[in-house]
Amino acid sequence: MVGTGLSKDRRRMGVDALVAVGAFAMLVAPMWWLRPADLLPTILWPGLMVASLAFRRVVPWLSVLLCTVAGTGMVLQLDGPSPAIVTVLVIVYSVARWCEGPLGWAVLAVGAIGSVAGPLSWLGNIPLQQRFAAGALLMTLCLALVAVAYLVGRRLQEMHRSDLLDRALAEERFTASTTRLEQASQLADDRARTDVARELHDVVAHSLSVIVVQAEGAKAMAAKYPERSAEALDVIAHTGRTSIGEMRRIVALLRGEEHAAFEPTPSLRQIPDMVAAAGDRITLEIPDDYPVVPDSLGLAVFRVVQESVTNFLKHAGPTAQAQVTLRFEPDCIAIRSVDDGVAGTTTIDPSGTGVRGMRERVTTMGGTFSAGPRMGGGWQVSAQLPMPAQLGRSWLRQKEQA
Repeated sequence: MVGTGLSKDRRRMGVDALVAVGAFAMLVAPMWWLRPADLLPTILWPGLMVASLAFRRVVPWLSVLLCTVAGTGMVLQLDGPSPAIVTVLVIVYSVARWCEGPLGWAVLAVGAIGSVAGPLSWLGNIPLQQRFAAGALLMTLCLALVAVAYLVGRRLQEMHRSDLLDRALAEERFTASTTRLEQASQLADDRARTDVARELHDVVAHSLSVIVVQAEGAKAMAAKYPERSAEALDVIAHTGRTSIGEMRRIVALLRGEEHAAFEPTPSLRQIPDMVAAAGDRITLEIPDDYPVVPDSLGLAVFRVVQESVTNFLKHAGPTAQAQVTLRFEPDCIAIRSVDDGVAGTTTIDPSGTGVRGMRERVTTMGGTFSAGPRMGGGWQVSAQLPMPAQLGRSWLRQKEQA
C-alpha cells in the first residue's frame, strides 16, 4: 500500500512538473525578447511562480510558499503585470480543491493580499487622474478571480467528498444487505434442521416404541397364544416398513431430490391405524367425519397424537391405560391425551425433545399447547390447533408453501 501511494504521488508530481514546464515556455520565456532590459527579475520571479505548479497537489504548502515569495518579488521589482500571475489562480484553486484546514484559508488570504498589492504596484505608469479608477477596477477584478478560483476548488472538493460518502454508504448498505441475507439463510437453515430433527425424532421414537411394546407382547404370548404373537409380529413388520418409507422421504428431502417418489404425508385419517398399532392399552375417540384441512395442519395433528402415544409407551408403565380424544370443532381441532400411569414412573420432562417438538408444532400453527402430570398420577397432553378459516387465507397459503 505504501508503494502504491508513493507511485501515485510521483505520477502527480511528474504531470504537474510537465505543466509547469509548459507554463514557463508560454508565460515566461517570451519575456526574454519583450523586456530584455529587466531580464533577471522578469525571468526569475515569474519563473519561480510558475515552478510552484509542480508541487500544487503533492506538497501544496510548498507551492503556496514559492508563489508568495515570487509574488512579493514581482511587486517589489516589476512595474507591470506578468502573464505568470495566472499561476496564482491555479494555486488558489488547487489548494481549495485538494487541501483542508488552515492552508485553504491561508492561500485565500495570500491571494486577497496579492490582489491588492499587485495592482498598486502597477499604477506608476497610469496617469494620476486615472489611478483611482484603474486601481479600483484592477483590485476588484483580481479579487473576483481569486474568489472564483477558490470557490470552484472548494465546490469540487465538496462534490468529491459527497461522492466518497455516497460510495461508503452504498458499500455499507450492500454489506448490511449481504449480512441480512446471510442471517436469513442461516435462520432458514436452522429452521430446516430443526424441522428435520423433529420429524426424525417423531418417526424413529414412535416406531421404536411400538416395535418394543409389540415385541415384548409377542414374547409373552408366544407360548400360550402363538396366533396373537404372530399378529404382533405383523404389526412390528408394518411399523418398520412405514418407518422406512418416512425415513426415505426425509432423506430425499435432505438430499434435495426434486423427483423423489414421496409417500403421502401422515394425515388425520391415518391416526386410528397409528394408535391401533401401538397396542390395545390406548383408546381413541375420534369423529367419523373428517374435516378437509391443509396437509400441514393434518401432519401437525398426527405428530402431536403420535408423540403423545410414544411418550405413553415409553414412560407410563406396562399396566397403564391411555385415552386419546380428538374433536373437530368449527374453529379448531382439539387434542387431549391422558393416561393413568404411576406418578413415580411418569417422568416425562416438559422441556424434553418430544414435548418441545409438540409445542413447537402447535405454536407454529397458531395454536395453544400444554403438557404435564395429572392430579393423582399419570400424564396429560392438551392442544388446540385453529382451523384455517380462523387465520385467513394468507395463513393457509403460507402453510401450504412451507
